[in-house]
Amino acid sequence: MTPPRLRRRTVLTACAMVSVAGTESVWVAPYARQAAGQLARAHLNWFLLALAAEMVSMMAFARLQRLALGAGGLGVKLGSAAATVFAANALGATLPGGSLISLTYRTRRMRSWGASAPQIGFVHAATGVLSTIALAILAGVGHTLAEDDSQLFSVAVQVVATCALAGAVLALVHHPATLRRPVSVLLRLWSRLRHGAADHPSAEGLLDELAAMHPSARFWARGLGLALGNWSADLACLLAVCHAVGASPTLGTVFLAYVAAMTAASAMPLLPAGLGTLDAALVLTLHHGGTPTSSATAADLLYRLITPGLVSAAGWVLLVHQRRRSTRRRRAPDSSTGAAPRRQPPAQPEEQPLPL
Repeated sequence: MTPPRLRRRTVLTACAMVSVAGTESVWVAPYARQAAGQLARAHLNWFLLALAAEMVSMMAFARLQRLALGAGGLGVKLGSAAATVFAANALGATLPGGSLISLTYRTRRMRSWGASAPQIGFVHAATGVLSTIALAILAGVGHTLAEDDSQLFSVAVQVVATCALAGAVLALVHHPATLRRPVSVLLRLWSRLRHGAADHPSAEGLLDELAAMHPSARFWARGLGLALGNWSADLACLLAVCHAVGASPTLGTVFLAYVAAMTAASAMPLLPAGLGTLDAALVLTLHHGGTPTSSATAADLLYRLITPGLVSAAGWVLLVHQRRRSTRRRRAPDSSTGAAPRRQPPAQPEEQPLPL
């Protein structure tokens, strides 16, 4: 991409963000003044419970990513996986095009751990499929609690379709002869885009390595449990902040508001943290369920203070610490005075510096 096109895209993205933020501010302003009083009287115990629930949610996703890497034979420490999840969340929630940046960062981290391209692709695909199924299950639970049976059939169709698509992809992967020609074409195209780089892997090597991965039924069961834990703990965070500001929506309303908010945020992936779309869906659904608009706005503001607010702050602290540690390691003088610097052994995968 040429610099003028890059600058134009950056300007357009910034304008879109400013427009959404401005519209949201004008719409929320009358209710934000009323919500300020409720935020000032928020119950600390409920807030701390919400914060703890969000930490459980983040750790559940870190365990899910670690489980998916383990299915490809790569062992990663839970601390490294958790630090990557927090840092990726910070990048995704605070930068334009955050979803793509977060995905790129996680890919680079997995490469630094020694994961191959098929392993990285499997991790992204498996976590995406499991998260989609888990969110659909929560939507079904929400409609059941709200005694709204009209949407249960569509939710069931979505879950079945997602499982069928994942099964079809796995079947194709385990019969690589079908995919060899299209993958070869894509690799040649990628080589041309990179000006004839000759170091790209062969289609046979990629497909054979991917076909060798046979995740067991236990993997899918544990993965779905962790994905459900990730969404459910985040939903518990929302429920706790509602009680913290004095709102008492029904459990079914909270389920539906949460699913609507997450769906709205995923529909606009270029907006960091679903700016505007998530908040509008959350406040409107809570209000439709009987929560006063001021209370719904206060709950949304407190929820956003935790995620992405405090979670992103922790992620940026981890990113800065990682870069400083890498810089100190590169600049550290040799311990022998006057001696020529000795050749250092290669760093461990977790310690390699990564560009943002």
